[in-house]
Parts: sequence; C-alpha cells; structure tokens
Amino acid sequence: MSDKKDAFMLARIEEACQHNYEPRYFDFCDLALQRKLIPVLNKSGEPYCFYGGTAEAERKMLCIYPAWMDEDELTWPMAALRFQPDFPVDHRNVLGELMAQGITRECLGDIFVSEGEVQAIFVSRLLPFFKENISKFKGRSVKIQWIEDVGEIKTYPIAYKSLSVVTASDRVDGLIGKIWGFSRQDALEMIKQKRLRINAEEITKNDFRFEAGDVLSLRGKGKAKIAAISDSKTKKGNLRVTVWKYI
Repeated sequence: MSDKKDAFMLARIEEACQHNYEPRYFDFCDLALQRKLIPVLNKSGEPYCFYGGTAEAERKMLCIYPAWMDEDELTWPMAALRFQPDFPVDHRNVLGELMAQGITRECLGDIFVSEGEVQAIFVSRLLPFFKENISKFKGRSVKIQWIEDVGEIKTYPIAYKSLSVVTASDRVDGLIGKIWGFSRQDALEMIKQKRLRINAEEITKNDFRFEAGDVLSLRGKGKAKIAAISDSKTKKGNLRVTVWKYI
C-alpha cells in the first residue's frame, strides 16, 4: 500500500472508532499493514479483530465492532471461488486473471494453488461481477464453484519442511542464505535487488532484525516462516532458529 492509501485507511479507522455503533468492515490487509494498524486500534480501546476466511490466512479483513457484540456474531463480507485445474497454473496466473478485471489488490484475500485445486478469497461485493466475467484462467475454461458462505471456505494444510538453523545473530542477511543455501554475499546482493519481503513489506536493509512469527518471501527462491527462536544459544553464542520452509 502507498503512504496515501495508508493515511486514508487510518483516517477511516479513526472515524470508525469514534462512531462505533455497528460493525465496520475493511478490505483485506497484508501482514505489513496489519502490524501498522494494531497500535492504532489498541490505543482506541475499541473491540476489533482480523480474519481472512481461514485460521492460517495471511491477508485479512479488519472489523471494528461495538462492545455489546461478540466476535463470533460478525458476518464477514467475503466469498471465494474454487476450481480443479487440469493444466499447470500458479499463484501469479490466478492473481493476474483477477486483477485484470480492474480491481485493487485490497479486494483479494489469500490465494491457494496446488496441482489439484485452486481457491481465491475476495470481498463478497465482487461476487456478481466475478460470476459474470470470470470463466477462464490462462485462456482455458474452468468449472468454477462459487463459495458464498464464509463457513464453506476451505483451510488447506501448509506443506513445509522444518529446518533447524544456527545463525550468528538476528540479522536477516545471515539467515536467508542458511534457509535457501547460498552465501552471505549473495544474500546481500538479493536484498540490494529488493527481492526480500518480510511480512509483505519490502526489506532493503541487510541488518534488519527478524522475530519469531515473521514470514519471509524471497523472489525466485520461495517462502519461509520463523517458527521459533530458542532462548538457549550455542556454546559460541549463536542463535538457534526453527524455520518452516514452505514446499
């Protein structure tokens, strides 16, 4: 999101907190924006929650709701499409087809792609438009199942390989090479090329400090999550880090 969009959304959130008479839903936020919004929301003292259609979702909607309501009473305005491709398709293909309809990225939640099934979550107001305009991906017709009930959105298991990594410090330039198997010099070059994102935010400083729970995305290499950082260090004072490397 641009600084202008961030400022506009913050203004809308402040207004919603000041006039909190009914649930107010906001379009999908990436991890970076969620982290920016949480201090503002906590300061307001108003009830709020993030949800993306599944427990493991990264892109989530925000709802600010009155104190007299319970979180489980919220009706999230999201829907999904699902299909079984019989041809190679990836995340970029699905995202590109949806964005080609002239919508903004904030209208889309998580996109899951496997060899057997594709699911894309989006704001429910787009459902009639998508039904009318989307029937193909990569130029091939597909039979789309339209999911109108949030409770029917699928949660897919995340396939990952657990790695135990030892690194000198919590600097990201010393970690990514250990995850993907290249030198520290290559790591510095990749960061310089703006290929690294952490929690969806572009990282340009090689001394960026990672934390447990961070999601790393390295263009051309893949994605990983910092599952845990051990309190006990090695005899040489190095960190022990558990990393989930997505397959």
